[in-house]
Amino acid sequence: MLNLLFSGVFIKSLGKLRPNKLDQEKTQGAEGKSLRPPMSMLAGALFGLSSAVLYTATNIALRHCVQIDAFLVSAVKAVPTVVILGPYLIWMLKRGEAIASSFRMVPRFVAAALVGQFIGNAFFQLALGRIGLAVSVPITLGTMIIGASILGKLLLNESVSLRTRVAMVILLASILVLSSPENQLQLEDESVTASESEPLSTAAEIGFGSICAACSGLAYAVFGTTMRQALTGGLSAPLTMFISGGVGAISLWSVSLYRLGGNAIALLPFDDWKVMFIAGVLNFSAFVALSISLKSLPVVAVNLLNASQVAMAAIAGIIFFAEPVTSSLLIGVSLTFLGLLAMFQRKRMKVST
Repeated sequence: MLNLLFSGVFIKSLGKLRPNKLDQEKTQGAEGKSLRPPMSMLAGALFGLSSAVLYTATNIALRHCVQIDAFLVSAVKAVPTVVILGPYLIWMLKRGEAIASSFRMVPRFVAAALVGQFIGNAFFQLALGRIGLAVSVPITLGTMIIGASILGKLLLNESVSLRTRVAMVILLASILVLSSPENQLQLEDESVTASESEPLSTAAEIGFGSICAACSGLAYAVFGTTMRQALTGGLSAPLTMFISGGVGAISLWSVSLYRLGGNAIALLPFDDWKVMFIAGVLNFSAFVALSISLKSLPVVAVNLLNASQVAMAAIAGIIFFAEPVTSSLLIGVSLTFLGLLAMFQRKRMKVST
């Protein structure tokens, strides 16, 4: 209930943050005006950190659902976004508020949403069931940051400073450590007592989980970069979130019904439905915070702020799911913090000049 209220407050704030004429003229493209409101770098950073906390809570709920089909979990997770934003967009239209100044980005964003839903969300769920929360999150975020930096440079013409490149190299090193054969062997040896849901423990399955986490991160990089293009190219934040949720709900539910059948889905216990729905509400709240943050910060900066999820996920995995504490995990998390430190030092230097 508190997180649902949290979502409502921010959604209302999106409607109040209407762009002025000068801001629209500055951000107007060749085919449409941007609906992004002015926001300080500090506010963007705070929303970015808030999204990290909410995404961690989402991942904890998803970790409880690893025994359920990954595509069904992702389908249910998409529903709260549609249920909440559908009526809100209708209310905006009745008030005469613009939900978009140009729809040219819709086809591209729909394609990116499909990538984010099927490869990003579903593959991440597969990774959770094989390598756990503490390892899945850093691999996913690390590949997302590296992928977003490349896409941000190629598609958004965003500069990547030397310090950011150093941070990316450190994050890449953390991914290699977490995905190393040594870490897989340590996970395999200790997986007997790893969690209450008994994740799969063979070396091949753990390796498959690492690949799924990396593919998920790359998919999120594609989605995040395209979302920023949509936000600056004429689509409002509520509309982009509704499109993403709608694409996920329709496509993933169709696939789940085809693969599992209606009877098997209906037999799921109520507690499973409850946890999946909670994950969807938390995910929606995090998505709102992330979309606001993306309006004032580059994709790379937002993703680096979200990398704080690594420490949160490691702690949550150990405390709530008894996931093993391996030397590779400790080294990987430490390397992630070094990458974050390099990024934050660069931000402080900018503020002081």
